[in-house]
Amino acid sequence: MYKSTRMNKAKAVFLAVIVLFAAALSVRLISVNAGARAVKVQGAADIVAYLNTFGWAVEPEPVTVKNVQIPAKFTETYQRYNDLQKQQGFDLSRYRADIVESYTFRVLNHPAAGDVFANVLVYKGRIIGGDICSFSINGFMTSFDGKSMNS
Repeated sequence: MYKSTRMNKAKAVFLAVIVLFAAALSVRLISVNAGARAVKVQGAADIVAYLNTFGWAVEPEPVTVKNVQIPAKFTETYQRYNDLQKQQGFDLSRYRADIVESYTFRVLNHPAAGDVFANVLVYKGRIIGGDICSFSINGFMTSFDGKSMNS
């Protein structure tokens, strides 16, 4: 037996508000939690496009592409690096002991003098972390959006 209920205007407005609130919350959670983690890549061109979303102009070909192993146990230094990753929506602790691809691109438009590089870590076709850095005497390391490890 089916029961039919009528929806008056107040119930319809209430339901619409709930649906809109849930949709807004979902969009916010996706943008905060998924961030870059949701980005699938199939190679260097996709990574360049991803870096462009942060305003970085990079050379189209990587300087290096190599396999690196995420440590099974994080040293203090690597834990600080993972803290930077967490600031930008990644968490490398999920990939302990895994072999990942590391792409390094030369950044062409960073205001710092000297060579600046974008390092991007990829695992099974997904970006899982990375940084913008300089190895000069006054070197630095930041997240993709330019926020430093210490901010």
